[in-house]
Amino acid sequence: MNGVSKITITDDVALITINKAPASVRLLASILGEFSDAGINIDMISHAAPQGQYTSLSFSILSEDLVKALNLTARFADTHPTIKPLVSNGNCKIQLYGEEMAEMPGVAAAAMKAIAAADVDISIITTSSVDISILVANADKNSTVAALKKQFGL
Repeated sequence: MNGVSKITITDDVALITINKAPASVRLLASILGEFSDAGINIDMISHAAPQGQYTSLSFSILSEDLVKALNLTARFADTHPTIKPLVSNGNCKIQLYGEEMAEMPGVAAAAMKAIAAADVDISIITTSSVDISILVANADKNSTVAALKKQFGL
């Protein structure tokens, strides 16, 4: 029992971060809704706790949707001048899955220890009770996966 039974990889992933967005659930709903209306599937959503009147929102999309996404983020920045969008392309999502995670402490800690030992930078992490999704640069994919497979005996 090590908490992880499977590792999957999604290549060609872009990360979009919308910094200094007004801390408004209505704006968050609008942003997610406009991406949906444009036919862009959003994954790995991370919403930072508000700092004063601002917050940031990060999420991943498939790189094939990047041009449409850039047009949307430019519109958000025009409508809300404080918004500072950042885009990182050339990433992959590495997903650790295991039913045991729901009841086993330390799985995320073990994953971070392995990734740190591989000297890899992480762009974003999201979790559920049975998975951990980690976004890293494509260039770091092989070393990250190798370190995680070793850590979890896969």
